[in-house]
Amino acid sequence: MDLVVGGQYRQIGLLESSALITLGLQREHTLIDIGCGSGRLPFALRDYLSGHFVGTDILDELLIYAKEKCGRPGWEFFPTFDPIIPKPDGTADFVTFFSVFTHLLDEDIYRFLTEACRVAKPGATIVFSFLDFECELHWPVFESTLANRNPNRVLNKFVSKGAIRRWCRQIGLREEAIHDGNERWISLTEPFTYTDGRQAEGIVEFGQSVAVFRR
Repeated sequence: MDLVVGGQYRQIGLLESSALITLGLQREHTLIDIGCGSGRLPFALRDYLSGHFVGTDILDELLIYAKEKCGRPGWEFFPTFDPIIPKPDGTADFVTFFSVFTHLLDEDIYRFLTEACRVAKPGATIVFSFLDFECELHWPVFESTLANRNPNRVLNKFVSKGAIRRWCRQIGLREEAIHDGNERWISLTEPFTYTDGRQAEGIVEFGQSVAVFRR
């Protein structure tokens, strides 16, 4: 369950949760996390978030694991196979997509952003990570994808800031910030060590670029 989401379960969970808290996630908020996988983010937030959590993914076994690991009665985990969010209008204070748009076609990214706008409360925050050709940190991802000729390879999708701004303007979302992958902006709630030995403490970068928009 650690490897299926790319490894470093605890570290990435702390990074994601710290990013949201830096962006204003409050204990009582309702958070919808699309592509929650085996629960890195909700597990990191289990003792912080007193409000409601909704997680979705395409694999039932990941959702079952996430629900059991978090151990929070009332938190919801839904399987979804289409770019929809199975919650009513105006439900969430935060809607997040971590390492989701990095694997989707433009049309489905736009559909998900439209859904995020629908389920967000007025003034709510929509956060998503993405790969950007303008960020030097992301170029090795493109090179490794280029070298991989396996027809069943994972899609690593790059998105330009211009496309993001055009989509969100069309949908009616207001830009709050776009952080490059190597920009230090996240105030960690606690230090940790990556598996390659790098120390993370204080103010750190996310790695992927992160866009922050408001409903």
